[in-house]
Amino acid sequence: MKTKLILLASLYISQYIPTTFFIQTVPVLMRQQNMSLGAIGFLGFLIVPSALKFLWSPLVDRYRLPKLGHYRGWIIGFQSLLIVTLLVTASLDVQTNITGLLVCMFLAFLFSSSQDIATDALAVNLLLPQERGIGNAIQASGNFLGAIIGGGAALILLEKAGFRTTLLTMAIALLLCLIPILFHQEHHYPAAQSTTLKSYLQPFIRFFSRPKMGLWLLVVLLYMISENVSGTLIRPLLVDRGLSLSDIGWLLGVVSYIARIIAALMAGVLIARWGRKRSLITFGVIANVAALSYILPAAGVASPSILYAVCILVSGLQSMAYTALLTAMMDRSNPTTAGTDYTTQISVAFVGVVATTVLGGMVADAIGYTLTLIIGVVVSLSSVFLIPKVYKDSH
Repeated sequence: MKTKLILLASLYISQYIPTTFFIQTVPVLMRQQNMSLGAIGFLGFLIVPSALKFLWSPLVDRYRLPKLGHYRGWIIGFQSLLIVTLLVTASLDVQTNITGLLVCMFLAFLFSSSQDIATDALAVNLLLPQERGIGNAIQASGNFLGAIIGGGAALILLEKAGFRTTLLTMAIALLLCLIPILFHQEHHYPAAQSTTLKSYLQPFIRFFSRPKMGLWLLVVLLYMISENVSGTLIRPLLVDRGLSLSDIGWLLGVVSYIARIIAALMAGVLIARWGRKRSLITFGVIANVAALSYILPAAGVASPSILYAVCILVSGLQSMAYTALLTAMMDRSNPTTAGTDYTTQISVAFVGVVATTVLGGMVADAIGYTLTLIIGVVVSLSSVFLIPKVYKDSH
């Protein structure tokens, strides 16, 4: 069990380092240049690969790279491409080549989301049902630790050492995270060999034909909307309150993510005791209620102690809800088509991320931070009321 968790932690850490850097650093830089929330929101289009990755997930399930294993091979390949992308980005003059920076940002999300297909499939096959609560806590914690490196430490390093040094440091971190998967001995996973359109569509047909799957995917779509809205707005909001790159790096990129890691591990224990239904409902309600506390900085509160208290509270509770959702999604993934099943659910969730990232800034420009945050909470809470229907008379 320990070896499994170390392996999964290293993989989930690595895929979040570059993407968190781009999605957290670029909006802050844009806001510091007085760009509008609507313009910042359009960065959401660059994370479209995360929403569309289900389209190529059957290929990851079906094919394997020679001599490298099945999911192991895909992971090594895509993570190597991520490292190359960071090295190319480090060579850019971002002041004069914003197009190149945005292309690299898009490629980072493409390679990271593709690696995630194989990593999630590997996790579904590695973890027993009773291990999935703590396994998904490790997944969430790995994501958050990667975010600490990419969104916290990198922001602080960026201000002190510059863009190129920061990118090279992240590339080295990804290289180190490759070590556990290089030593992993992968079991043989059966994969379909047919290349017809029917065989490509078959995993999707089986997945969507399961009882109450449409209702469950609606829950997945709406459950994290509040977190997506608050995550989109909090960084430009903190810039408006006068915080520097380092201030934001410590608050959102280090302290808040440490709270997320601790909360995710707590959630893993509670999910095993409470079960999926109770955990989803409980964490969903308290996380959304807590998100309303972001109204304080939106109303002009800039006290460091209040900002830290609010961000720690909201981040921790949202992490518990996120961990419960990941665990429930893994339950709905068949080991033989794990990449497709799990990725389809993740893609649905990322449709909400893209929509709220693009629309959140535009709406906030029109009606302000406070009302936009409230709308996000109301939408997310609506998904909580659907959860009992999803789990009614089902296991």
